Amino acid sequence: MERYLRQLNIPQIGDEGQRKIGEASILVVGAGGLGSAALFCLAGAGVGTIGIADFDTIAESNLNRQFLHTTEGIGTDKLDSALERLKAFNPFIKFNAHRIKVSDDNAESLIEPYDLVISAVDNMDTRYVLNRACVKGRKPLINGGVSGMYGSIQLIEPGKTACLSCLLGENQKQTAANSFAPVVSTISSLMAQAALLLVLGQPNSLKEELLFFDGEKMSFEKILLRRDPKCPVCGKLKT
Repeated sequence: MERYLRQLNIPQIGDEGQRKIGEASILVVGAGGLGSAALFCLAGAGVGTIGIADFDTIAESNLNRQFLHTTEGIGTDKLDSALERLKAFNPFIKFNAHRIKVSDDNAESLIEPYDLVISAVDNMDTRYVLNRACVKGRKPLINGGVSGMYGSIQLIEPGKTACLSCLLGENQKQTAANSFAPVVSTISSLMAQAALLLVLGQPNSLKEELLFFDGEKMSFEKILLRRDPKCPVCGKLKT
């Protein structure tokens, strides 16, 4: 346990918390910018099983923020690059590789083996797919997004909190967003923190709030969220 000694001494973790982390299974969808810091944080903490889902290849324009990947890897699969880096970083945990484009056809079976899901994708279509699948499967979902100097995190616990469709409706569209590494890494790390708080059973105010980060002003704001009883995705779901 020498590897985890500096976190074992944290009162909120300790031996029992580390056991919970070691027994946890977390799926991260997206091994790009939002996935990079989150995956390193989860692996560093010792999460026992980490699933990584990605189908994309590394482009040079990714490298300002996607620290899992290198210049030499341009043109190769992000999934392979991520697995190589993370296994070298922590060879004592299990990694599951999912080389797929997430869709309504495969999302439910993809998330089924995992305790919770982190959505680290850069498009609304996939966010909606994961939202629907996690609500149906009653899986906690942590959703992050970044645009320029701004970012946000939403924790979705089906039947307890607002889902993505409660917040945005079902028809929100998104074009490719500009990305600045410090903002992306901040949101990514906070998604990992939210996931680990769930694993540890620690209180988490994100269950009722959206966390918004303004990287220009270096400030955080919490926005109260309410479930929409008319939401087409979770409105009829009982607590």
